[in-house]
Amino acid sequence: MAAATKTEYDWLMGCSGAAFDVTIDLAGFDPMSASPRDPGTLDLAARAAGVRLDDVPPPYDDDLRELVGSRIREAIDDKMPPLVRGAVGPSEYGLIVGYTDNERFLVRTFFDKGDKPGEIGWPDFMDAEHGAPVFLDVDRDGPGDRASLAKAGLDAGIARAAASEEALTGWAAALRDDARWADAKHAGTAAFADHAMRVVLADKRRAAGRFLRGLRSLFTTPGGDLLRAAESYGYVVDALDKLGTKPFDPSVAMRFIDAGHRRGIAKALDGVLGHEREAHDALRAARATIR
Repeated sequence: MAAATKTEYDWLMGCSGAAFDVTIDLAGFDPMSASPRDPGTLDLAARAAGVRLDDVPPPYDDDLRELVGSRIREAIDDKMPPLVRGAVGPSEYGLIVGYTDNERFLVRTFFDKGDKPGEIGWPDFMDAEHGAPVFLDVDRDGPGDRASLAKAGLDAGIARAAASEEALTGWAAALRDDARWADAKHAGTAAFADHAMRVVLADKRRAAGRFLRGLRSLFTTPGGDLLRAAESYGYVVDALDKLGTKPFDPSVAMRFIDAGHRRGIAKALDGVLGHEREAHDALRAARATIR
């Protein structure tokens, strides 16, 4: 959305509350659960970008396919490319950035294998999780007051604080459950999930720190508390980087299979939880002084 609307990434992450939360699938360790994809978060981000979301999930009959195709081409020509979910690989958002004709479209996703965009056709537009376009319609009222948007993001982050702390607690507990990872194949798959969730969380917390520091020009009274929260999130990033946020490779999986290494990750997550709680306290203190 940031790329499509040419809006600052940290601003959208902060105003949507995505920069402050932790989401995890404790049952299946699905790495996609870490990404901000819920409607509430997307709506807040859209407001901050000055757009309205129009989700048009497949399948399509012939008439609707022609209408959707025409709208995709029009959006691209108007320099407002639509989002697309699960166009290539997992059900993550990317962008439809071009078209070759009425039947083929060019997409950019996190799963691109090279410098060139991927290419999809109508058979790839299957359902709400695979090939679902989301159009970004310009809001005639604009993005609104920046202070109000920022407060909405802080409120969203504070509202999710307890759930975020619970998610971190559950993450660490799962890593300490050695019986859960007795199957090496299962553990190897989980190693990728653990790594991906860590990378996503580090990205969120970097955005949170930059967003909060930027708010000091909007809200002068709680500047100290905003800085305290930003510093706490910086400590979270430091801890996650020490665990590993570089590109995934087989050595990451091999270390994860070792019970001692998993317990080391869990211990580091305990420390992350402490920094998160400090950040949440600072956010609450800051928000209490903002009117």
